[in-house]
Amino acid sequence: MANFGFTASDYKPDEGFQPLPPGDYPAIIIEAEIKANSANTGAYIKVKFVITEGEYVNRGIYSNYNISHPNPQAEQIGRGQLSALCLAIGLPNASDSDQLLNQSCVITLKIKNHPQYGPQNEVKGYASIAQPMQQQPPQQQPMAAHTPPFNQPGQQQGGW
Repeated sequence: MANFGFTASDYKPDEGFQPLPPGDYPAIIIEAEIKANSANTGAYIKVKFVITEGEYVNRGIYSNYNISHPNPQAEQIGRGQLSALCLAIGLPNASDSDQLLNQSCVITLKIKNHPQYGPQNEVKGYASIAQPMQQQPPQQQPMAAHTPPFNQPGQQQGGW
């Protein structure tokens, strides 16, 4: 017999994989590799994102992008998704999977019910990481609607 070296009741039990709630998450790409599809008739880029902020920091999210497929529509969809990602990370002319590494963007997640694996996250959109907003000077507030026309600034007080 082998000793575990701990008491199980001292740890919170693992509840299994739960998808993240739908929403927008800042993320960084830490893996990107080209792989053959299961039928060996095409290829896709497998990308791993890691959430960088908030309650779900360090959670991994995977997304695949068809770049070569016998079905032209599947290939077009995959290349369109990859195009959206490349634009969001500021690399519209990316041509190598290594260029995607360590690039950040905001990913929009949805939950898809996979028939074999149950609920899973799916990346449905991308946005660039927002730059800090520059502070704008305050704008002049309009006059209240109840101010009579003869009391508004810039109006000459006329005689009757």
